[in-house]
Amino acid sequence: MALITNGDFSDFSVEATLEAQGTRAWINQIDSFRTMSQVSRGTPGNSFQFHVSPEPRGLAVASIRLEKGFQNFMERLFNRDSDIYFMAWCWDLSGQPVSHYPANAENPGSCLIPLSGGELREFIGSGALLFPARPVTAGLAVRIQVWESDQATRDFGKTLAAVSKQIQDSKLNSLLSTIGMVLNVTTATVALVENAALELGQVIGTVLQATSDDYVDFYEGYYPASTLWSPGEEVYQGANSEIALSLFS
Repeated sequence: MALITNGDFSDFSVEATLEAQGTRAWINQIDSFRTMSQVSRGTPGNSFQFHVSPEPRGLAVASIRLEKGFQNFMERLFNRDSDIYFMAWCWDLSGQPVSHYPANAENPGSCLIPLSGGELREFIGSGALLFPARPVTAGLAVRIQVWESDQATRDFGKTLAAVSKQIQDSKLNSLLSTIGMVLNVTTATVALVENAALELGQVIGTVLQATSDDYVDFYEGYYPASTLWSPGEEVYQGANSEIALSLFS
């Protein structure tokens, strides 16, 4: 379960199709997965479509800070850094595959962040890119897991490659490509996506738990396509870390 949450999958955005507008007095009030789930089963299947954001939206990690209390006594005694890394996967309902970080394991050592308790690591430019800027369909889903690595670099690279393969071969990835060709949205479609996303999170968690690494924090965020997108930084405080996300267009 995520320790840091922002929004909910049911907040993702829908809108009435041109064919449905005006057919019912309430049709234009249905603007999210949550309100769509309350519609009667007699409503035609072509009544709703995903809302697309009016502007491109991108997301990156601007900085990460490790809480002082996370490191054990020996690490603090000898002023040793912890090797911190984060895994992230993001997606919308445009039909594009899941975007994940790190995208490849060619240089796994570069993904490890040496940090001592209380230390802040800032990323240059717009940050560590999680989701390249593009118009977002329905909403942007974000999951970030932060871990402390106890692995050798070579073994860590194998872990990154294993997670990458699980994402590429996931039911969620396959389902997203299919949904990208569907014009209308139904509650059944929404349920399939939600279940596939939960399954992928469990699979990735299983891969990482099989290592000797220590769990730090888990962030989960949902950004509906119809809500205001304000470029800038958002800071989230977890149990063992603080993470700043950079929103940009």
